Amino acid sequence: MIYKYIAAAAALAISIPSICLASPIPLNAASAPMIQEDGIPSLFEKRAAGEIITTCTVANSFAVTFDDGPSIWTHELLDYLAIKRVKVTFFVNGLNYNSIKDPAISAVVKRAFDEGHQIASHTWSHADISLPSTNLDNEMGLLDSALKDIIGVRPTYMRPPYGNTSPAAVEWLTTRGYKVVNWNIDTNDWQHPLDFKSDFAGYSAVLQNPAAQGKTFISLQHDAEQGTAQVFSKLAIEYVLSKGFNIMPVGACLGDTSGWYRQ
Repeated sequence: MIYKYIAAAAALAISIPSICLASPIPLNAASAPMIQEDGIPSLFEKRAAGEIITTCTVANSFAVTFDDGPSIWTHELLDYLAIKRVKVTFFVNGLNYNSIKDPAISAVVKRAFDEGHQIASHTWSHADISLPSTNLDNEMGLLDSALKDIIGVRPTYMRPPYGNTSPAAVEWLTTRGYKVVNWNIDTNDWQHPLDFKSDFAGYSAVLQNPAAQGKTFISLQHDAEQGTAQVFSKLAIEYVLSKGFNIMPVGACLGDTSGWYRQ
């Protein structure tokens, strides 16, 4: 896929370091799964209950996140992340583009977890949790149970589909120990999945702004989109690294060392 990467970079007319066998930016965060025992609050609980997370707290950190997967193309993304020694967060669905119970798809989730990436919830069916009609018990419980079977733990981090929440939904989630995460860089790659220039504008518009100096970011893209998994994600990660950020999972970029998962 390297030829596609080079061609896409040329089409964007941007300066991005060539692919190498190691990231030029060290990963300061631990890559091992972080598990919180039930009933034991993590240090991260200093954040106000009910707050929707959109930025990191660790200096110079950047959380690259992927929604709606995994997909049959996520393995290729994982290959690239392993070469770069970069860890990210995958907000997964149970039944959306694919079924998480499909052995081929569950194997992707298990591989990502085993390789130190953060697995987080995006609800079972990509439901809009801001709607009173959405059954949060089912949406969160079904996915939690499936992930428990696949990776042995349940996630504490979740992202609401469409970024939509309501006070009632956030209260329901936080009282049950979930941490709600949105973003502050949106690629909208699902709207133009093969238009990498438009995808990339989500990054460049923010990171080329002098006001970005000293700030931290959580970006959104979708590994269920073939173009993102195979090409755009690599362009984005190379660009973020070229700007001097440390890429890490959401939990790590928030300084959370013990609460990514629960039993």
